[in-house]
Amino acid sequence: MSLQTVPMFPLPGLVLFPRTVLPLHIFEPRYYRMVTDLLKGDCRLAAANLRKGWETDYYGAPAVHRMVTVARVLHHESLPGRRYNILLEGIERAQIVEEIKQTPYRVVRVASAPDLMGDADREPIRAATRELTALAAQIATHQPELRDALTNLDNQHLHPGIIADQLAALLVRDAYERQSLLAQRRVLRRVELVSVQLRIRLADLIDGRPLEADPF
Repeated sequence: MSLQTVPMFPLPGLVLFPRTVLPLHIFEPRYYRMVTDLLKGDCRLAAANLRKGWETDYYGAPAVHRMVTVARVLHHESLPGRRYNILLEGIERAQIVEEIKQTPYRVVRVASAPDLMGDADREPIRAATRELTALAAQIATHQPELRDALTNLDNQHLHPGIIADQLAALLVRDAYERQSLLAQRRVLRRVELVSVQLRIRLADLIDGRPLEADPF
């Protein structure tokens, strides 16, 4: 089991998938210090989603979901007033093993949580991935602003787990569903679950129902 110790950035609704990027604005003093410290080292942190009930202890140490994404600061911009704009890039799934420090910001020890795919899954995964990319192509006809991203994804010949993660990042907006997909290490099941979410989104688009706001 591969272990690493990293600062943790916990936010409500923060679900970052591996191989995807997310822009964030840093303004809280503890996280300004965290980013400042990160930039002196390997720039890695654990992006964590807070559990329900976080409101009562946000400035303390509210509970987080154990499955997180180890990410790195890909780009940063220092702003007046001790603030940053940063771009996070997801690297890998990981599970929190223990929390080892809470001040001035939280630090955790995490274990890598690689994808699971048995030999018997390979043909079902290929079939499920074809269905998944077909759904994404249908969605692109209704949302032209996503056409380039979805077309490029289909043309990159990526691993099915990566395709599922990138489509989830683009098209799944509900934070609970995103966390469930992040926690799903079995590739076949993750591809199937993302397909379910894309069918729901496609039905909403066809029926003209308003889409939920993006989580960030």
